[in-house]
Amino acid sequence: MTGWCIFRRADNAVRSPDVPRRVILALLVVVLSASVVGLPRPAGASTPPPGSNAVMGFGTSAAVASGARPAGPVAGIVSTPDGGGYWTVSSAGAVTTEGNAANHGSLVGIPLAAPVVGMAASPDGGGYWLVASDGGIFAFGDAAFHGSMGGHFLDAPVVGMAASPDGGGYWLVASDGGIFAFGDAAFHGSMGGHALDEPMVGMAATSDGGGYWTVASDGGIFSFGDAPFEGSGTGGSVEAPAVGMASRPGGYWVAYGQTAPVSSVLGQQELLAILGYLPLEWTPSGFIWRWQTTPSALKRMWAPGQDTVVLRGAITAFEAHVGLPLNGAMSAAETADLQAAAADPAAGANPYGYTYAVASENIPETLVVWHDGAIVNVSAANTGGAGVPTQQGTFPVYERLRAQIMTGTDPDGAHYADPVQFVAYFNGSDAVHYIARASYGTPQSLGCVELPLGPAAFVWPYLTYGTLVTVD
Repeated sequence: MTGWCIFRRADNAVRSPDVPRRVILALLVVVLSASVVGLPRPAGASTPPPGSNAVMGFGTSAAVASGARPAGPVAGIVSTPDGGGYWTVSSAGAVTTEGNAANHGSLVGIPLAAPVVGMAASPDGGGYWLVASDGGIFAFGDAAFHGSMGGHFLDAPVVGMAASPDGGGYWLVASDGGIFAFGDAAFHGSMGGHALDEPMVGMAATSDGGGYWTVASDGGIFSFGDAPFEGSGTGGSVEAPAVGMASRPGGYWVAYGQTAPVSSVLGQQELLAILGYLPLEWTPSGFIWRWQTTPSALKRMWAPGQDTVVLRGAITAFEAHVGLPLNGAMSAAETADLQAAAADPAAGANPYGYTYAVASENIPETLVVWHDGAIVNVSAANTGGAGVPTQQGTFPVYERLRAQIMTGTDPDGAHYADPVQFVAYFNGSDAVHYIARASYGTPQSLGCVELPLGPAAFVWPYLTYGTLVTVD
């Protein structure tokens, strides 16, 4: 192995110039199956032992990580102050110890509003904090509470945290790279508001609190303040994403996970989430909704490991993007295409964002279009009139036409040939489209969802293949 280099930088992210091609001094790899697919390994690294979880150590950390198996999918990891041990935490808040790390409590058996996504330790190792994806903080032992983002609106979910050297504060990092500082933890910059190749998954602070690192799911490291760049793992397979990091003198650990088999529904959901075709993010600790404003109707249709219309819409969107037949089902042959997309996210990732549309048959009838966490359009609409009702339910868009002549037969037997524009078919012959009408907002169509010209032209680019349209 020749070493790793970072593949991207930003104006306010510091990268060491001309980074030597060398192995990272201290790298901790957390895997969720017998091996990590496609990731380069430091010299001398071996395959982790089989099992649901494993921790391995490299370099100066080899004596600490001896193949211990954390309990449950790992959501976060942090070392003891002297590096003689570490804690891991699951998404349910279960804490596991190794080496000289002492257990100070956990959240086992306590209902959580959001999954735990990370943890940090107090300076003397006498306590630790757990952080949930909604920004909520849970303090144990001598770890003091300094505030949280729980109950506040977040543009993106929190994915990790780090503590200041004296325990008088801590930082939280969100998946969009935003940083939240509490107590005496000083803000040194962030990637919030900058385009990221992959979402952030964790962070770690320097020993003097004068800087911190954040890590993206592809292993890319961003340095802020006095945090030195020591190397990164960018370029690994998306099927084995980074899930977090921890620091120690002379380097840092980066934790990696692995998706379920691509032949399984869960594995397909995980890869489609990583590639941006679902309204959720995935880490080995579980799925997290990307936006706090996600419609409740969309949430009710989602279930991890189950074949739902949300999954079928995502598969349809993926099929359209890579040029496969549009049927919303992942065939055995298509799993290879999904793996290929995972291996090259730049080509296989969803370029359009995530859209969800709801046609309400309550008078006045409307079509509401939601995109990437925000409502982008609300318009008066017409659904099916007497004898030709629009079927209720949720369906993915499967055909798009800029304009066409719609032909058919009215309920009274008369033939029609109507010019329409901005057409998005979602269920048989039912489509969202523009047609000239004297009014909108009442059931008067022949089964379609009709819109005025302006709204139809505006929402058509959002109604891409696989977009879910709910009629209720």
